[in-house]
Amino acid sequence: MKFCVILVGLVSLCNAIDYYELLEVSPDADETEIKKAFRSLSKKYHPDKNPGDEAARQKYLDITKANDVLSDSAKRQIYDIYGEEGVNDPSNFNKRRGPDYRFELEVDLEDVYNGLTKETSIRRNELCKKCKGTGAKDRKTIPCKGCGGKGVRMQNVGGFGFNMQMQVQCERCGGRGFLAAERCPTCGGQKVQNAIKVFNVQIEAGMDNGSAITFAGQSEQNPDWFPGDIIFILKVRNHPRFTRRGNDLLANVRLTLREALLGYSKQISHLDGHIVQIDYTGVTQPNSVRTVVGEGMPHHDMPSNKGELFITFLVDLPSKLTPDQEELVRKLLPR
Repeated sequence: MKFCVILVGLVSLCNAIDYYELLEVSPDADETEIKKAFRSLSKKYHPDKNPGDEAARQKYLDITKANDVLSDSAKRQIYDIYGEEGVNDPSNFNKRRGPDYRFELEVDLEDVYNGLTKETSIRRNELCKKCKGTGAKDRKTIPCKGCGGKGVRMQNVGGFGFNMQMQVQCERCGGRGFLAAERCPTCGGQKVQNAIKVFNVQIEAGMDNGSAITFAGQSEQNPDWFPGDIIFILKVRNHPRFTRRGNDLLANVRLTLREALLGYSKQISHLDGHIVQIDYTGVTQPNSVRTVVGEGMPHHDMPSNKGELFITFLVDLPSKLTPDQEELVRKLLPR
């Protein structure tokens, strides 16, 4: 579909292509929806599948361009405010970068052992969806009188016997060159709204306490800057049975005095539910350590490789012996 936007006193952007309609997504579509739509349409219109079809070839070029813009947070923000012409204007990319925000994300040891996707949400400012960050009702703007629509103005500077002019950004319009003809009723002319953003945080097997998961360009939105990053920092809760040490796991197993002297057969339920069977016949010394190879944590860079499980044996001695038991021990252990 073609549309026409008139920026009063600036330029008429007619016959521009609506990138959202091209990809068959709504202007509120997230990154996942955009990627999914592009993959589907690119398969349908790829020139290899439509040899000699000029219309399909052009469609493929258009959706590729639309995806290039909408999948890039900076380009998308400029497109939402200024349209296709704005993306083609290099001066729009000279904006400063907004702040990054870090959030602590608590997870269990099972989560970083198995890996999972955790849904979490935060509040952040987003460009007003109604006015696309212009602050103007129906996106109708007028040229800024302070700079004549140029976004910059000349300022006199001088001293010590000289006078000169220098170009500065117009403080009235913030360098945009236009002002709202009438305030947007949705955001009250503020250009942004507070909203909840849902993130699907991919926690990979083997990640450790303090690992950072970054969503580039997903921080606070504002028409005056490019959004920074949202960064989730993992905080792994203590586990009641296992302690992590690098890629290894440590665990304690309690033995009765009988098991310590005559041997044991124990089952340990692991972090993913599988059973680790350990058996031994003979004497086990208190606080001795047994190594079970390959039953530790998965390596983050290669999850198929795992560390070791170190088991420390704690022997539970009886709190009291009967006279008969004392006599028996003396006979069995004379020295």
